[in-house]
Amino acid sequence: MMQKSDSGLSVAIGFIMLLMIIALIIGTWALVGVPEQTRNAESYHAIGVTNAFLDYKIGVDDLRLNNQSGVNVSMLIPAASAYSSGALRLSGNVGTLSIFSNESLLLSEVGMSRLSATFGTTNTYVGYEGGGVFRSDYGYATWVTPPMFELDNLSNDLYVTMVVPRLNGSFFVGSTEGIPVDTGWKNASQWETFSTNQTVEIRYNAKEEWDAQLWYTAFYEAVEKYENDENAGKIANVTCTPGINGNTASLLIHPVSGKIIHIHILYPEYDVDVRSS
Repeated sequence: MMQKSDSGLSVAIGFIMLLMIIALIIGTWALVGVPEQTRNAESYHAIGVTNAFLDYKIGVDDLRLNNQSGVNVSMLIPAASAYSSGALRLSGNVGTLSIFSNESLLLSEVGMSRLSATFGTTNTYVGYEGGGVFRSDYGYATWVTPPMFELDNLSNDLYVTMVVPRLNGSFFVGSTEGIPVDTGWKNASQWETFSTNQTVEIRYNAKEEWDAQLWYTAFYEAVEKYENDENAGKIANVTCTPGINGNTASLLIHPVSGKIIHIHILYPEYDVDVRSS
């Protein structure tokens, strides 16, 4: 009788230990495997959202370049992923652009618009701002394609050209599916032009520090492209210095010997309708 009891007890203990091992395997997978699987899926999803915003940029640029007023670009932004819902936001005044000449104000606080999607557990942002497409993860952002900001040497004078799209509307739409966006160009694009032989400072004051860093990168890369242009070359008597201080990115342009700085800013205006599907 004792041998039968011991045998039954051994089977019970073995079965309990087997259950514990299975529970340990499931727990380890839940702690390690599921988060890793989720991150991989969200990373792949972010590529799809980024590509959608690149298509959006091409579409709205074509409206302006081809003078297609009264025509809408309709696109589906796949904000939601298989693991989480997403949201699409249209925001005005996420930052302001100002231009100074020897501390005198040339351009006073022009608001910057942003259309952006946020999704996933990592608070990933992908968006369209200043004519460029960016992606932000964990508070660090980078341009996928830069904003429309250029420095050019034309006849040995420096030309600064910037396009600041104005997106009319203010929306925040959440969805578990894709979100359709309609955008129409208003035939009301405006140019502002300035010319001076004085020191110029272009400032972008952002509401978020990562956005200021983003614009510092835009200024820095524009200077690098201009200074390394093999065709026109750098103007000897003009220095361009990008900088950043907290939430403010800046570009200081200092001409000497009477050199002229020409600043051209275009404000294309769009009506944007963001709605849930």
